[in-house]
Amino acid sequence: MPASPGYASGPERGPARAGGVLVCAMNWLGDSVMSLPALRAFRLARPGVRIVVLSKRKLADFWRLCPAADEIVELPGTLFGMIRLARRLRAERFAEALILPNSFRSALTPFLARIPRRAGFRGHARSWMLTRVIEPPADPARRHQCHEMAAIFGVADCPLEPPRLAPPEEAEALARELLPGPGARWAALLPGAARGSSKRWPASSFAEVGRRLRDGFSCRIAVLGSAEEADVCGYVAASIGSGAASLAGRTSLPVLAAVMSRCAVVVANDSGGMHLASAVNAPVVALFGGTDPSRTGPLHARAITLQGAGKGRRDIARRSRAAGRALRGIGPDQVIEAARRVMSQAPGLCQ
Repeated sequence: MPASPGYASGPERGPARAGGVLVCAMNWLGDSVMSLPALRAFRLARPGVRIVVLSKRKLADFWRLCPAADEIVELPGTLFGMIRLARRLRAERFAEALILPNSFRSALTPFLARIPRRAGFRGHARSWMLTRVIEPPADPARRHQCHEMAAIFGVADCPLEPPRLAPPEEAEALARELLPGPGARWAALLPGAARGSSKRWPASSFAEVGRRLRDGFSCRIAVLGSAEEADVCGYVAASIGSGAASLAGRTSLPVLAAVMSRCAVVVANDSGGMHLASAVNAPVVALFGGTDPSRTGPLHARAITLQGAGKGRRDIARRSRAAGRALRGIGPDQVIEAARRVMSQAPGLCQ
């Protein structure tokens, strides 16, 4: 049953199932993927607990791919809807809320729902709504964001495995239609990034890489992105020419995951799509400019990260000249060599 705003998908709701854990999920796709290792470790540590994920509507389909989540609740977009949802959650009698985003609003819903234990990071004048304030890990060896999530889940000392998602069969079937040709070798390019131009490698460089993957590696090229990225994806596909197609806006998140899982290589900016590709174990070349891959890089071994000159930071402005210069410092030759290396580890022919 698809979840609607304020409705928990899954078994019948009610006080009889009291005592579960509400996970207030991250607001962006990449951050959500990076929280999966901690959620899985939490599920293994507490196998009998009921886990309900509170998610923005745009990410609900992503969370339905996650086997560790028992139910999904979609977060309403209005204050009135959030207050009404809090009343419904109060009737569920959750024992604990784990608040992953570091925002005021993310802490407000479980506070209004009167969930007795509420854990999250301090900041944004919200500490008074938390019953347990979590400190980020101080160990330099645990710089990656996945370890911050583990601290909130209380599994900091548990082993964390890379995120693993399996698209459902209906998504796989649609992916086979979008990437036709039994035995054909497909490569995916993701020239967009929701954060903006500061995370986008030049579209002309993506087009050059696409032509070289087609001509040198016999790849067909799928240019992927959201509907908002249709212009840049269309430009890249048109610049590549024959053998390339833009699928921007034509895939749900499960279908996007299934498409990338069928590709010999995925070349992507530091973006949610890059992390999703890694989560389905696709070979990935990830392009970083001003951001820091030691904190937010892909977690799978089948990924190569390239970073331009300059010191990576965790947060950058949507428009950053320094980040743009760093990205332009990555040349197509470097990307092609990285693609060659990662494809040599996994041929990735479509079936």
